[in-house]
Amino acid sequence: MPSRIAHFATLLSFAGLFCGLPASALEFHVAQLGDDESIGTIDQPFKTVSRAKAQVRKEIAKGLRQNIIISLHQGVYELSEPLIFSPEDSGTEVFSITYTAHKQDTVILSGGRQVTNWKADKTGRWSADLPRVKAGKWFFRQLVVNDQRATRARWPNTDGDLSIETVSEDVKTFSFNQSLPSASLSEQNAELVVFQHWSISRGRVIASDNQHVTTATPMGWIGHGPHTTTVPERYSYIEHTLAGLDKPGEWFLDSTSGTLHYIPRQGETRSNTIAVAPHLERLIVIEGTKDSPVRNIHFQGIQFEDTDFPLPDIGYNEIQAAHYGTTIDERIYVHPVAIECSWAEGIQFERCRFAHFNSSAIGLGPGAHNNSILGCQIEDIGGNGIMIGWRGKGELEGVLGGRLESDWADPSDAPTGNEVSNCHIRQCGQDSRGSCGIFVAFTANTRIAHNHIHDMPYTGVTIGFRWSPKSSTQTNCLVENNHIHNVMKQLADGGAIYTLGVQPQTTFRGNHIHDVERRPEAIGWPNNGFFMDQSSSGFLFEQNVVYQTAGSALRFNESKHEWHTWKDNFFENQASEAAQAIIDEAGIKKQYRSH
Repeated sequence: MPSRIAHFATLLSFAGLFCGLPASALEFHVAQLGDDESIGTIDQPFKTVSRAKAQVRKEIAKGLRQNIIISLHQGVYELSEPLIFSPEDSGTEVFSITYTAHKQDTVILSGGRQVTNWKADKTGRWSADLPRVKAGKWFFRQLVVNDQRATRARWPNTDGDLSIETVSEDVKTFSFNQSLPSASLSEQNAELVVFQHWSISRGRVIASDNQHVTTATPMGWIGHGPHTTTVPERYSYIEHTLAGLDKPGEWFLDSTSGTLHYIPRQGETRSNTIAVAPHLERLIVIEGTKDSPVRNIHFQGIQFEDTDFPLPDIGYNEIQAAHYGTTIDERIYVHPVAIECSWAEGIQFERCRFAHFNSSAIGLGPGAHNNSILGCQIEDIGGNGIMIGWRGKGELEGVLGGRLESDWADPSDAPTGNEVSNCHIRQCGQDSRGSCGIFVAFTANTRIAHNHIHDMPYTGVTIGFRWSPKSSTQTNCLVENNHIHNVMKQLADGGAIYTLGVQPQTTFRGNHIHDVERRPEAIGWPNNGFFMDQSSSGFLFEQNVVYQTAGSALRFNESKHEWHTWKDNFFENQASEAAQAIIDEAGIKKQYRSH
């Protein structure tokens, strides 16, 4: 079988180009041919990251007197469980713990398993037997083939061909504008996917005939019109059905027989193909406490890959930006994240790659202070790319443990002083289409700068998450010098940058925005450059360049132009030296462009 490292060795050629490792440090090494019974030197390395982490914990317990470096050598390190960092694994305010790729080595921390036992039939289709799937111990909703997300077999293949004509009162049984595949969908783990204005819904199919589909859970966030599935023109498709396995790059997992089916793309052979299926839902968890945060851990030049997001038992009725729920009167949920930082300070990810997560990628949650994501590549993500203000943990205001716009119950939990800069973010929302590249809400002093964000089904960057004039912990966000384009490719009613709520001292400066798209099947309101939604107020817009947008460059909903300050912007007027100077400055800085 091909080597996964050799196949992707050029992906992060910048792995060794860091701002600088500590000059004096205790160093441990990890290599695939190492031994966890060894001492962790370069000549006698450990074999696993978890063993090195355990050794670091012993050194911390003695009292840190110098920095520690854990140098990971070439290889794919398949994790059997998430790496969990607690205060016992923490650096101090003075001394750091750094996990780094050794020199120019390609290092992948993976939550997946490579599929290697392919067989080909006479039609050219491949199959692989997976005993753990047959035994009911493994099921996955994502497959990556040669570093590219493969397509779950779907029917029909083209968006817009299948639309809902009638729906039952309980919003579980649907009829369509054409006959469905004759084979029953009830035993295939098939999902009905319905597109709404700025969101989608997914429900597991429990019964079907050639006219109807019944789902296990109601479809749509009940009680909010634009999320309903009752409008006839809503288009949909059936995902993960054997009848839909008809195009190269599609796959289907038969959980009864334990057989994975795949139709290879042009040029793919069993000898040159690397297929990876996730078995973990989380990869890295950095979690301290209010009184004892995890501090000063750095990750450099590492690739983090392959986690899954199982369809929730309540179904997936997306609300906005990877949040979902059942009805408008009940609590809401947020996507899990593959990389979590809660009650964590001074955590840094530099020149890393985050890819092939079916959940959201990175979450900076309660108590996340002064953390940074620098020069990273974030791509092929099921939900949001980066969430600053991820509320999957932490106590929220309200008796239901969190409504859609619930702030932190303890304002000191609000993430503060965090930064995302010089990152390349693309192809988020691959499973949850109403997701965005960067989400910021219920935070203070956040900086989003010099990022390149594109190829998004919905919004590029969303700032704020409160639909009222009531103040919140969301303040002083700086969004500057970002290059955002080719967004809003599938859904409606969003923009390159979308805002919600009162956010004192928030500034949008020097952003280069263009090609905000609108496809014919999208339902709802326009797609814009900047969309200031409900109660957005008090912003400074300075030296932004916006052009080629499907709707107007600016849109206001329950917000007004005069509620903001405007200086030297270029809207649909980019042909000037001043505008070109802004364009030239936006996006990733030269020293981070090597990828």
